[in-house]
Amino acid sequence: MDDMNLNSDNEIYEGEVIDAAEVACEEAESDDKTEWAQRHEKREALRESIKQRVRNTSANSEFFHPGKPTPKINDESNKRVAVYARVSTMNIEQTSSIENQQKFYTKKVNETPNWELQQIYSDEGKSGTNAEHRPAFQQLIKDALNGEMDMIICASVSRFARNISQCLDYVSELRTADPKHPVGVYFETENIYTLNPDSEQALTMHAMLADWESANKSRRMILSYDQRICTGQYQIVDLLGYRHTKDGELIIQEDEAKTVRYVFLALILGKNCSEIAEDLSKMKRKTLTGKVEWSSSMVQSLTTNERRWGDLEARKSIVLDYKKKKIVKNNELRDWAYVPDHHEGIVTREIAKAAQLMVSSSGLLRKGVPELKVIDKGALKGYVSVIPHWNEVDSDEYYNACNSVYSDEELQKVTRDMRIWTGKEKSNVLSMSFTGYEVPPGIVFLTNSMMWVSKVGDFNRTLI
Repeated sequence: MDDMNLNSDNEIYEGEVIDAAEVACEEAESDDKTEWAQRHEKREALRESIKQRVRNTSANSEFFHPGKPTPKINDESNKRVAVYARVSTMNIEQTSSIENQQKFYTKKVNETPNWELQQIYSDEGKSGTNAEHRPAFQQLIKDALNGEMDMIICASVSRFARNISQCLDYVSELRTADPKHPVGVYFETENIYTLNPDSEQALTMHAMLADWESANKSRRMILSYDQRICTGQYQIVDLLGYRHTKDGELIIQEDEAKTVRYVFLALILGKNCSEIAEDLSKMKRKTLTGKVEWSSSMVQSLTTNERRWGDLEARKSIVLDYKKKKIVKNNELRDWAYVPDHHEGIVTREIAKAAQLMVSSSGLLRKGVPELKVIDKGALKGYVSVIPHWNEVDSDEYYNACNSVYSDEELQKVTRDMRIWTGKEKSNVLSMSFTGYEVPPGIVFLTNSMMWVSKVGDFNRTLI
């Protein structure tokens, strides 16, 4: 009985413990839900207050001022309009192109009621890859930044610039330099007006395509030159003293050739480039372009062109960077060719060389080209006098001058001796071994510079 009561008490006790734990857990969960619910209610109340504030707010028309509408090319505002036209070469085919551009846009601007033509800017024979080399374009930008126009019309993005960075930079500068008076550019082919905010992405894309087209054109030109050089189709142009034919031949123009010969001969006789330029100007001798004013640099460059003595060097210089127009000497960076005796020379190669030596000597040889003298007999036979101020005389010229005073037999002997001295050929001596020989006392020397060596135990002496 007692045991039953004890067990009954235990069961009651254990049940009470379990019920208390469950209650505690439920109360904790209830506290957490209450805290979360409170935060949620506060957040929802804040959201509702914001909505109510916005709903109850009314615009006051007395203080509200709308912004200007998006600029359009065909709006009714009065515009001072400038036109920019450009062609990349001076070819006859493109002469009509730039004239047509100017004529077309003059008519277009004059027929638009609210447009006033300010000025037409045109660059002829100028590449679009670098704006710095286009004087009319630079003047256009300067005038635009000074507020002399409201809008610029250009036929296409590629006419404006083929350099994507320069194109975007100039357009941005025109738009932002003066916020009160922005200047827009209208590209008619692409229908892009740069004051329209939506035009930026389209302009970037078209500028990138124009830049890519220019780079591709440069690569095509390089490949074309490579192919021509490999097939012997060298580029031939006119120069003073020559005119070229469609077959790539150079024909001497005798009247101009007289000027060329005078320059070479005057240099050999001791005149410098400045004196010769002054003489040619006084004589009114014409340059290739018909001018009669000469400079010392023009005279010097005339003497360095290998075509004047009949040779031809193809691709002497290359464009290293087509955007910056950086031209450098072609030091085997790309394919090139040198063709001796390509055509009839105005002067001989010897005269040309002598004239160049006079120029390189910087006027130190005032009495003209000295005679190259070779000693033809005696102990110094074959020696040549060296002129310190005569620059750029190579060793082959001196070597040929030395050989000119020797007969074939003498030259063979001298050549063989030289090869022996330099170790390139063995001599006729059978042996240079001195085993068994000794140097005798000084008393048996014939002279101070000649001695005998005797074999040990033998009075036979051999002179060495």
